[in-house]
Amino acid sequence: MKKVEPKLIDGKTIEEWDQLWVRVEGGLRQNQPQLRWQVGVFRVSFRGEVVAIGVGTDKRGGLAKRFSDFRRPSPSGRNHHAGLLIYENRDLVEMEVLITGHGPLAQEFAKQLKTPMIRRHRPAWTAPNAPFMRKG
Repeated sequence: MKKVEPKLIDGKTIEEWDQLWVRVEGGLRQNQPQLRWQVGVFRVSFRGEVVAIGVGTDKRGGLAKRFSDFRRPSPSGRNHHAGLLIYENRDLVEMEVLITGHGPLAQEFAKQLKTPMIRRHRPAWTAPNAPFMRKG
């Protein structure tokens, strides 16, 4: 039987990436200028449960811009079910990030990580109607 090698993203497996989440102090309650040029994946927790996973890949603002989209009163960032719930709970959620770097390659790595992380963590706000969320 042929052994299946795990898919690597920037030289790491999904399991390895999953060990690298970094808590963002202050979450959405404050600006996060240290994330201004950083690209990556973000994970949102509410009451101890991972509820949303997304990416911050904007070449002009990275994760900091994505976080600010959830904080400001305009509809940016809230066109999706998860974005609206994040906005409504912005003072209560905890934020973590996986920094993939900056630039086009980092953007691609972040996009490649998003779906496997959603499958792994099954965040209810990101994919409320996904098959893995349906009761048998």
